[in-house]
Amino acid sequence: MITSKENLKYKMWSKLSQKKYRQREQLFLAEGEHLVLEAKKAGVLVDVLICEGVSFDIDAPSVTYLAKPLFEKLASTVTSSGIMAVCRMLEEDIKKYNRLLLVDGVRDPGNLGTLIRSALAFGFDGIVLSKDTVDIYNEKVVRATQGALFSIAIRRMDLVKCVADLQTLGVVVYAATLSDNAKVIGDVVLADSMAFIVGNEGAGICESLVEACDENVVIEMSSAVESLNVSVAGSILMCHFNGLR
Repeated sequence: MITSKENLKYKMWSKLSQKKYRQREQLFLAEGEHLVLEAKKAGVLVDVLICEGVSFDIDAPSVTYLAKPLFEKLASTVTSSGIMAVCRMLEEDIKKYNRLLLVDGVRDPGNLGTLIRSALAFGFDGIVLSKDTVDIYNEKVVRATQGALFSIAIRRMDLVKCVADLQTLGVVVYAATLSDNAKVIGDVVLADSMAFIVGNEGAGICESLVEACDENVVIEMSSAVESLNVSVAGSILMCHFNGLR
């Protein structure tokens, strides 16, 4: 049982709410029983943290009990289950290019988490994030993925270079835009290898990236709606062009 905030391990865990410390330690926190079990399944568990008074039976490399005030200070949710995991960051390359999602400048953690969850649900092989997209190990992103980030390859790199690399591999790259020359999704011919780019909540996809793509694609919808939330639009695209066939 850790009861002091001066405990060295606890002090390190407390800093994992900040991106620079997550990167330095290559660790992140995942809160809730479901995420802890998913982390175990993925083989990334380092330590399971349990609030005093909470019962949770798990076979883990290490289990540490925390005094309630200390646990509550670590927790990112208002009503915590009293269970969280310290996890190693994942390092998995994208090995297949049948269906990929590219994410340009998405800043909202909930949006990114939903996109990651949808990508896994619809059989996408991997996700590539621009350098200015929100950190996947942000606690709100981790929570929104509901464990999906443990089961899909995710990389971060310059997307213009990524598009060029994919095109040399024969991947057809589409930008999801509202431009006049965009094809509605029903008119797009399915290919064996396809990638789809979704953009920032306000600014969309940067112009240099749109120009690098093979084609633009748009979701046909009522004129009463100007645009869709990026996580909704991305999920519709991934459902329509799913890799489960």
